[in-house]
Amino acid sequence: MEARIFLERALGSDGYYCVFAFRTADDRRIQKFYDSVDAVIEAAQDLDGEGFDAYFALATFEEPNSRKVDNVKQLKAMFLDLDCGPSKDYISQEEAIKALRGFCRQFSLPKPLLVNSGRGVHVYWFLKESVSLVEWLPVAERLKKLCTDNNLLADPAVTADAARVLRIPFTHNYKTNPPSPVNFFGMSMPDRVDFDQFAELLGDDPIPVPKMLAEPMGSNAVMDALIGNKENEFKTILIKTQAGKGCDQLKHLITNQAETSEPLWRAGLSIAKFCIDGDKAAHAISKHHPEYTPQATAKKMDLIKGPYTCAKFDEFNPDVCVNCPNWGKIKSPIVLGQKVKEATEEDNIVEAPAVALPSAPVNQFLIPTYPRPYFRGANGGVYVRTTNADGDIDEKSIYHNDLYVVRRLRDIEIGEAIVMRLHLPRDGVREFTIPLTAVTSREEFRKNMSMQGVAVTKIDELMQYTTTWVNELQANSVADEAHRQFGWSDEDCSSFVLGNQEIFSDRVEFNPPSTQTAGLFPAFEPRGSLEGWQQTAEFYNREGFELHQFVIGTAFGSALMQFSPIHCAGLHLYSKESGVGKTTAMAAAVSVWGKPDDLIIHERDTYNTKMNRGEIYHNLPLYMDELTNTHGKELSNLAYQLTGGRQRGRMSSGSNTERHRGESWRLLAVTTGNTSIWERISITKSMPKAEAQRILECRVKAMQFETKEETDKFSAAIQSNYGHAGIPFVQYIMKNISGVKNLCAEVQSRVDQQANLTAENRFWSAGVSMTLAGLIIAKKVGLVNYDINKVFQWAVDLLEENKRNVNDMGASIEETLNDYIHEHWGNVLWIKSTDDLRKQNENGLDSLIVPEVLPRGKLVARYETDLKKAYLIPKPLKAWCGEQQINYSAFVSDLKSKLGARKTKMRLSKGTHMNLPPTDVIVVDCNIGLDNETGSIEDL
Repeated sequence: MEARIFLERALGSDGYYCVFAFRTADDRRIQKFYDSVDAVIEAAQDLDGEGFDAYFALATFEEPNSRKVDNVKQLKAMFLDLDCGPSKDYISQEEAIKALRGFCRQFSLPKPLLVNSGRGVHVYWFLKESVSLVEWLPVAERLKKLCTDNNLLADPAVTADAARVLRIPFTHNYKTNPPSPVNFFGMSMPDRVDFDQFAELLGDDPIPVPKMLAEPMGSNAVMDALIGNKENEFKTILIKTQAGKGCDQLKHLITNQAETSEPLWRAGLSIAKFCIDGDKAAHAISKHHPEYTPQATAKKMDLIKGPYTCAKFDEFNPDVCVNCPNWGKIKSPIVLGQKVKEATEEDNIVEAPAVALPSAPVNQFLIPTYPRPYFRGANGGVYVRTTNADGDIDEKSIYHNDLYVVRRLRDIEIGEAIVMRLHLPRDGVREFTIPLTAVTSREEFRKNMSMQGVAVTKIDELMQYTTTWVNELQANSVADEAHRQFGWSDEDCSSFVLGNQEIFSDRVEFNPPSTQTAGLFPAFEPRGSLEGWQQTAEFYNREGFELHQFVIGTAFGSALMQFSPIHCAGLHLYSKESGVGKTTAMAAAVSVWGKPDDLIIHERDTYNTKMNRGEIYHNLPLYMDELTNTHGKELSNLAYQLTGGRQRGRMSSGSNTERHRGESWRLLAVTTGNTSIWERISITKSMPKAEAQRILECRVKAMQFETKEETDKFSAAIQSNYGHAGIPFVQYIMKNISGVKNLCAEVQSRVDQQANLTAENRFWSAGVSMTLAGLIIAKKVGLVNYDINKVFQWAVDLLEENKRNVNDMGASIEETLNDYIHEHWGNVLWIKSTDDLRKQNENGLDSLIVPEVLPRGKLVARYETDLKKAYLIPKPLKAWCGEQQINYSAFVSDLKSKLGARKTKMRLSKGTHMNLPPTDVIVVDCNIGLDNETGSIEDL
């Protein structure tokens, strides 16, 4: 048997043929299209001679540029691929052929042609006539299902793949060594089979029949989505026929029922069967036929496997179709009745898994009605319905998945934006935000859509659809403000923003990302369960762990700072020993809201990052780990800016405008380190008392745990259960807002009274009070079970200890003056007084004095070593006081009252060769108080 005879039987005569070749040696692939079987054979021989594995496509194609299903024109064979070999479905070709013969006997299938592919067996049933993809595909799907159900191990990826390639006979399989020849098993040619008879032999199981012929066909999933929205209406075909735009074959059949041949009658029934009004139509076009009975007609329809093509109608009744205006433009009359099934209100209630959206009880979504002329298909997707120039209705698919705009947003940085919701069949439902500027820019729109998983080629049509949505929403709704900060959304505490969730007292809604918050959304995706978190927090419910319980309380108390006039209160935990649980307690606390690893700020993060997080967190607690190596000046700035509640003003990049700053934050901050923040700040300034009043400090003592395994298990549990406790906590606050405010005030009053706090201690008061109130509420909600009275007493003891330490911190006026002189030693003129020399000079002229130390930089003072008097220049002294955050006026006042200082004018260069004019100075007699301040070694 020649390869030409084989290919002529296997392939249709209309369309382009495709040859595909692959060479393993250099991983080279070739695919070309030809217009004749002879060209295919010649190409195969040349490729085989060059060491390529040569294949042919089982279909012919409309255009010579694509071997995709949507380009398939005809098929003329049914086929199988049986893999053979030690690791394959069948050990040998003999075993595969034996199984095939049993399968054929079981279903009385005609004898197929078998090709030895070199290792496997290719199976062919040649058809008497070419069929369209729509006719072929359901039968191929049924054949595939029968093979699977009856244990014939044919490759399922091959049987129903209309664009499949298989090996060309009389070439070689170069995957074996040496190459194996591809030839036939036997030389006899089996008879061609009738397509309808072959389909009937495969059984009566329902076949998924495509109801669309004109739509391009992509992947199976896309095709299924499109097919599911299509329906055919026989009435529509008749209306078009009456207008001269329909099918004259059906017109002939209806008007001449008594003279219609059985094949043409059956062809008409094939169209009716696959229409939504098919039962009624079938009897209307059959009732005058001589063989008509309702039962016979129903039985005849049951045997029909798919809608007949125009070619079939022309075969049964020639010389009618050639005059049809649709001849050559459509494949079957059923296309004339095709319409998209529009979704009903019930269809628009969809249950699907949510992707990064607040979980609903059943993940149920109500899809809104699309703006006209767009509509949703019954099984999803976006369609548009228009009327053409002839008055006919056109319906077209824009996108095969559900995609729609749910709301408008105003973002202070990007302007107006929209939130879109996308339903993906496998992934679930997600929402995303894109700026309106991207909706009106083709390239930006394509980029934004692609980033979110919307893969379309009809980008202009999708842009128009989205723009229509925007216009509809602008006409009927008000844009929402994009939340640029987490925490309370307004002063009334009507909702609480946490990642992608906006929490209300009775529900949780999706919070679309803004430019500020989008990057932190993943940190708030919950993990584990609330019960798991509660069990983890119970680890600290033991004697001596009041500090750790207090740290957990800061996570809850931070949300209550909204009710305090203080913007922020800080707590610093320090210990020179490692392993005392500072960082672990911090991680446990932040797990109330989200993922500890992402929400805790570390020393390596920049100062601006820390402040930016404070602005974004807004009411969420701010935890900063390991500030040990942070410079004292930065720590001082940190203390002031944190408690100030706002970022520093900065200019926007690329424009002469100030960068937008969010609302002032109101939160609790907790930091850790190996040293005291107060001590670190005191290195750079003499009196850090103001910072100390803003940052409460606690030296952490070593804690004794039972075993290391216990602590390891606890740490792992923190990383496995987070993001659950915050929601019921803030919902309780919203439901009991007045009671919560009263509770905060009562707790603060008791704390102030027990610890004897004054207005100077206002930051400590707010921080401790809100933390304790947070723990009380958390216990009411059932989140923790700590002994609040013990934590309260521990906090009061901590406050009293901090008060004692701050009172001991103040420096005397003498110490401050000494600090100033010592820091500027090289900027002081050290010289003897000129008083005695003036008396000794007969001419009454100042004598030159050799200074003991000449100033090496800018002069700040003159010190007369014999008289122990200092002459201080006010300007540099005032600057130094500012750097040290010392009140200059109060300092000068203390110099006057305690050291007898006075203001006067003096020539600082007096007694030297320089003759400069007098300047204002502050004269300090350093002898005053000397006897009282000088002690012996024993006094130390």
